[in-house]
Amino acid sequence: MTMLLFEPIRIGDLEIKNRIVMAAGETNYHTIDGGVTERLLEFYRERAKGGIGFAVVGVAKVEKYFLGGIAAYDDKYIPDLKKIADVFHEYDVKCALQLWHPGRYEISLDPERQPVAPSPIPSPIFTRRTPKELSKEEILKIEEEFADAALRAKKAGFDAVELIGSAGYLISQFFSPATNKRTDEYGGSLENRTRFAVEILERIKEKCGKFTVTIRIPGDEFIEGGNTVKEMKRIAKILEDAGVAAIHVMAGWHESKRPLITMLVPRGGFAYLAGEIKKEVSVPVIASHRINDPLVAEKILRDGLADMVAMFRPLVADPELPKKANEGRFNEIRTCLACNQGCMDMVMQGQPITCLVNPTAGRESEFRNLRAERVKKVVIVGGGPAGCTAAELLAKKGHKVILFEKTDKLGGQMNIAAKSPLAYEFAELGRYFMTVLPKLGVEVKYRTVADASRVLAEDPDAVIISVGASPLIPNIPGVENAVTGFDVLLGKAEVGNKVVVIGGGGVGCDVAAKLASEGKEVTIVEMLPKIAQDVGISTRWTVLMYLNEKGVRILTNTKAIGIKPNAVIVESDGQKKEIECDTVVIAVGTKPNDGLYEELKNKVKEIYKVGDCVKPRKAIDATREAAELALRI
Repeated sequence: MTMLLFEPIRIGDLEIKNRIVMAAGETNYHTIDGGVTERLLEFYRERAKGGIGFAVVGVAKVEKYFLGGIAAYDDKYIPDLKKIADVFHEYDVKCALQLWHPGRYEISLDPERQPVAPSPIPSPIFTRRTPKELSKEEILKIEEEFADAALRAKKAGFDAVELIGSAGYLISQFFSPATNKRTDEYGGSLENRTRFAVEILERIKEKCGKFTVTIRIPGDEFIEGGNTVKEMKRIAKILEDAGVAAIHVMAGWHESKRPLITMLVPRGGFAYLAGEIKKEVSVPVIASHRINDPLVAEKILRDGLADMVAMFRPLVADPELPKKANEGRFNEIRTCLACNQGCMDMVMQGQPITCLVNPTAGRESEFRNLRAERVKKVVIVGGGPAGCTAAELLAKKGHKVILFEKTDKLGGQMNIAAKSPLAYEFAELGRYFMTVLPKLGVEVKYRTVADASRVLAEDPDAVIISVGASPLIPNIPGVENAVTGFDVLLGKAEVGNKVVVIGGGGVGCDVAAKLASEGKEVTIVEMLPKIAQDVGISTRWTVLMYLNEKGVRILTNTKAIGIKPNAVIVESDGQKKEIECDTVVIAVGTKPNDGLYEELKNKVKEIYKVGDCVKPRKAIDATREAAELALRI
C-alpha cells in the first residue's frame, strides 16, 4: 500500500512532493547577528537530501535587537537567505521562512531595551520583565517589519513565509486574553485580538503580491486564562478568511505548565488539536509535536486529523527518516528519543544544538563521505551508546569492526533506563543499532564477556573499551539490606509496597517513577538541596511534576546513615529519624568499569576508552566522545 505520507499536496499555489514538513527550529548555527553560516547550510542540505517535502526555516527575526534567530530585518541579508532557499530547491523541496517577533519573551542584544507586548503583563519565563504596552503606531510599524521581512524572503527565493503565531511569541500574545488586555481595536473581542495577525497578512499581500503565507498557531494555549481549542478554531477560521494558505497546529506556549515535547507526551499525543482545527477550515492543516515515527504520522493522516505532519527533532536525529520510510526501511530509522539533551537543553543555554542519537548533527561536512586512510581491525568491548556509535562510524569509514557485548541486546544502560515511564524511548537506540550495525558489516558477538585474552586473540590494530559503569555502593551501615536501582529497573529485585530510594539523581528518579506508577509508596532521600540535578533544564520540571502527581515523597538535604531490614535511618538538620519501609533501593551514582582498559593498555598498539568507563555522565557525552574518536582512528 502506498503511504499517504508520500502523496503530493498543494499549499496555495505550491505543489509539495510529500506531506512531511521540517518544522522551524533554532539551531544556533548562525552568527550572533543572524547571518547564515556554512554549518547551517550543510545542516539543511542533509535534511533536504533526506527526502522532506516542505521546509520551514527559522526562526527569522524581523528586528535586529533580538538574541537568536536568522536575520530577515535588513536587505543586506537577502543573499544569505538565498543560499538557504537554493539548498532546498536543489533537492526539489519547497521552503518557507518563519517570521518571528518574541514580544514579551524578548531577550535583547541591547540591555537597555524593554520588551514590548499587547499589554504590560510580565513574562513568567525568560526575561521575567514587564513589557511596554505597544501604541497603535508601534503596532503598525511591527506589521510593516513583518511585511518587509516577507518581501526579503520572496526576493531570496523562498516559496512562502510562515508567521509564528504560537509558543507565546508576539502574535500569540495578541491572540490570547491572558496577555491581551487592550481596550482598543486590538483587544477585547476575539476578532479584535486576531486583528494584528490579519493586518500582517494584508501588509504582506500589499508588498509581495501573490505569495504564499502560512501560520503556526497553538491548538490550545494551555495557560491559565488563555485560548482553548474552542477559541483557536474560531481564530483559525478568521485567519483562513484573511488568506493563510495552511495552518500549522502545535500545542501550548513555552510557559505552559504541562509536558509538551518530552517522553511524558505519547507519540502523536497532540494530533487531536490539529484534528479540531481541521474541522473548521478547508486549507491544509499540519500536525506537530512528538511525531517521531512515520507510521504514527501515517495514522494521523489516515485518521483525517491533518493533511501534513511536521517534525524537527526527528529530522535532527535522522535526516534520512523520510527516505528510509518511503523505502520501507522503518527499522533503520534513528528514532528521536524526546530526551531534549542535545536540542532544547542546548537552545535554552544559547548553545549550538546536537543530538544524543546523532552526534554528527551540525557537523555534517566533517562526517560526510568518511574514508579511512588505512583499514584497521578494531575491537570494541561494550555495546552501549558509546561503543555502538563508534562501531557505526568506524564501519562507515571502512574499518573492520568486531563488537563484544555481554548481554543479548545492544543499548547498555539506555535499556535499563527505558524500564522507567520517564525514559521508555531510550530502548529505541539499542533497537536501531541491532538492525544497522550488521548491515554495515560490524561483527556483533552477543553474550560474550570479553576479557583481555579474548580481545588479544583477535589481533586488533585498535581497541575501544566502552564497558560503562557499575552502581556505586555507598559505605552505609546495613547497605547489604538494600538492592540497586539497576536491579529494580531490570526486574531482578523483589520490591515491597513501601520503598525508600536513596539518591535523587536521574537513576533514582527513574526508579521512583517506575515504582510509583506501579502503585507503590515511594520516598526519595537526597543529600543535596534538589533532586534530578543531572536531568536537563527542559525536562527536569516535567520529571518533578510526574513524581509529585504520583505521590512520591521527596526529602532533600537528607542523608541516609543506616539501613535496617525494614527501615532507613536518615539525618537532616542534625536530627535523626527512621523511615519505615519494605525495600531500600540504592541509586547514588555509578563508578567506571576501567579494569579491562588498565589490563590491556600496554598490550595493544592503540587503545581507547569512551563513555561511562572514562567517567559516568549523560549518554549524549558518550555518543559525542565516540564520534570524536571515530574521526581520529
